[in-house]
Amino acid sequence: MVVPTPPTSPRPVVNLSGAMVARYAPLVLPQNLDNMPVDYQSKIPLFDASQGVTTQQHIDWMSDSFDLHKIDAENVTMRLFVQTFGGEVRKWFRSLSARTINSLEALQRQFLDRWEVKKSPLQILSEYENIKRIIGESVQDYCVIFNIVYNAIPANIKPPMGLALIKFLDGFDPDMAYQLRERDLATLEDTQKIAVSVEANLLAKRSRTKAEKKVTIKEEASTFDHLPRKIEKMFDRFTIADKFKTQVRNPNFHGQQQPQFRIKQ
Repeated sequence: MVVPTPPTSPRPVVNLSGAMVARYAPLVLPQNLDNMPVDYQSKIPLFDASQGVTTQQHIDWMSDSFDLHKIDAENVTMRLFVQTFGGEVRKWFRSLSARTINSLEALQRQFLDRWEVKKSPLQILSEYENIKRIIGESVQDYCVIFNIVYNAIPANIKPPMGLALIKFLDGFDPDMAYQLRERDLATLEDTQKIAVSVEANLLAKRSRTKAEKKVTIKEEASTFDHLPRKIEKMFDRFTIADKFKTQVRNPNFHGQQQPQFRIKQ
C-alpha cells in the first residue's frame, strides 16, 4: 500500500500519447508530464469497492504515501490515484466527461461522493470496538486505520483520548502491547510515533532468542551423537581386558587348589 520513492530527477514526457489521453480523459493534464515513480504498478493498492477498505481510508493511505515520498507534482498524484481504480470504479471513472477534473482534491471529492458507504454512528462505534491489528498488517497501516475510525465517531459518543490510547494498545499482540505500556506515554500520538521502533526492537529480540535456542539444540544433539561412541569405547575396553585375562590364565589350572603342607617326620 506504499507508493515507491519517485525518481530523484524526473524527466518530463514531451507529448501525451493517444492511449494516455484515453486512459486519463476526465483529468485536465498539462502537455508535458512528470514521470511516474518506478515500478509503481506493483506497489500501489487496488480499490474496486469490493474490499473492506473504505473510500476515505483509501484516500488517506494514498495521501500519506504522497507525503512520505515527497510526490508533489499534481499531474503525477492524480494519475497515481486513478491507477488504483479497478473493476466498477475504473468503469465509473472512464464514464466521466473529458477534462472535467483539474485537481487531486476534485478527483478525491468525486470519488468519495460516488463510492463512500454512509455508516450510522452506531456502525462506526461498533467498528471501533472491534478494531484489531490483523496478521501481516504494518504498524503504520494499523495507526492510519485506527485514527480514521476513531475520528469518524461523532463527538457526542466519541470515547476520550485516554480510553482511545488503551483501545489502541489492545489492538496489538500481548508482547507488543506490553512493550508499549512499559514506555508509559501520555498521549495516543506519542505512542503511535514510537510504535514502529518498539516493534523493530521486539522483532530483533525474538530473532536473537530463536538463534540462541538453535545453538542450544545443536549442542545437545552433538552430545547425544557422541554418546554411542563413548559406550562403544567402553565395551572395547571390557573386551580387551577379557582377552588379557584369557591369555595369562594357566591352562593346567582347574579351579582353586588348596595349599599343601608337608608334615615333618
